[in-house]
Amino acid sequence: MMPDLPARRHAYQQSAAANTLAVEQSSRERFTLVTQPSEQEWDTTRSRQLRHASDFLAAARYMIRHHPKAGPTTLRLAAAFAARMHRSQHGHVVFNVAATVDELGLSRRTVLAHARYLRELGLIAWVEHGSKRNVLRARAGQSWAPGHGYRGTATLYAPVAPPAWDQAQGHRIRGTGYQARLVGYTAQGRARAVAAARSRSRARQARSTPTRRCTPSVVVTSAPSHLQVVTGGKNNTRPARKPARVRRRSGAPFTPLACQQGIALAEQVQRQVWWLYTACSRRIAYALRPLIAAGWTAPQLAAELATWGVPSHLKDSAAYLRYELRRRQQHNELPQTEIPAHDQPIDDGSRYEAMLRNRATRAPAFRRYADQTRDALRDELARQRRGRREQSDRPVYRPMLREPEEVFLASLPSDTWTDAPTPREIYAARARGASEGRGRALSRVRLDVQQHLHEHAQAAQACDRLRESWQDLADDQHGAPDE
Repeated sequence: MMPDLPARRHAYQQSAAANTLAVEQSSRERFTLVTQPSEQEWDTTRSRQLRHASDFLAAARYMIRHHPKAGPTTLRLAAAFAARMHRSQHGHVVFNVAATVDELGLSRRTVLAHARYLRELGLIAWVEHGSKRNVLRARAGQSWAPGHGYRGTATLYAPVAPPAWDQAQGHRIRGTGYQARLVGYTAQGRARAVAAARSRSRARQARSTPTRRCTPSVVVTSAPSHLQVVTGGKNNTRPARKPARVRRRSGAPFTPLACQQGIALAEQVQRQVWWLYTACSRRIAYALRPLIAAGWTAPQLAAELATWGVPSHLKDSAAYLRYELRRRQQHNELPQTEIPAHDQPIDDGSRYEAMLRNRATRAPAFRRYADQTRDALRDELARQRRGRREQSDRPVYRPMLREPEEVFLASLPSDTWTDAPTPREIYAARARGASEGRGRALSRVRLDVQQHLHEHAQAAQACDRLRESWQDLADDQHGAPDE
């Protein structure tokens, strides 16, 4: 008697589902939130390390039901963390509160609250607590200098898998805590893993298969004449491969220099046309290529575009410009201002210089100078030059700044060096015929001090004369015996 395989398979699936439900219910009842901050660190947590975003998202979807306040917003934050796991080889996530607030469109308080829910569910653990401490100074140690800069300490989270999720999924775990590793599956876990792999395979195939947008009656079938019989080898028929069509552009191609000039021309037009100001200059230049190739200038383009009626709800200026330009070309609504290639001016700067020269020569002041003053001025300058050459006793020019240093120092007064004037002030005083003092203005002269100094100087002179007389007398006494 043949066994009833479908009935057995159905019974096995029912028993596996019942066992899974019982395990989930028992794990849900036994799970308690991790509310102690000391148990939310990576080295004290009971959850194991995760490195793949898919595992972390699966654990978050399962564990979200164990928290009374967690919900879809918590899953959004978990998805944001999962998107950053590939940046670190250990799966660590940098938690920037301001960037996360902008990314999710939530308030700062909401983001911090749901991050706490993930920590209490055992899904993330602290690796580094963020602070305003300079991490560059901590790394450099004693060699740190103020020029090294400042960088705050970032908040790092480690995505982890709680033991309740591993038990519900039928994972066989070796070790405990953050260093625990997945080594196998139980019977229920193997069946769940196989079903999940098949589901992912079907979803992958559905994404890779193109979706038909038309009914079978509209789709054109392959005619028998398009099939080619291949002789030799396998007996099969394959459609003949059609030669690829090469789309050729009309007209001469734009060189890189022409593209650069076109972009510069488009930027000039954007400054004069208000509805093109925020558009991309490259796209504007590409849309205006037919007119640029025809020889239109920036003022002509701006004058033409200013007459166009632009809708108030315009979002893409470059796309509207291309569409409207093509439509006007088809209906011959553009003015014919084509310039032949040989008539296009080449501006190398000579035309601008010639314009300046011509403008200067045509000015009334220049005409008056050329007619009345130029000849007489030239004759007077020539006469003065000849007179200077004929003078033989003219003084030799000597730069004052190049005179010897002792001559310069000898010309200075013998005052104190405190607050000495600058060389420029000294030379200015010498040019006026006066001697500029080098010190600050002295206080009012005291007569008693001056009298004392005068008497002291006279006594010193008297001592010098007495010393000289004594020296002469001593020389006369020593020289008398020889005579």
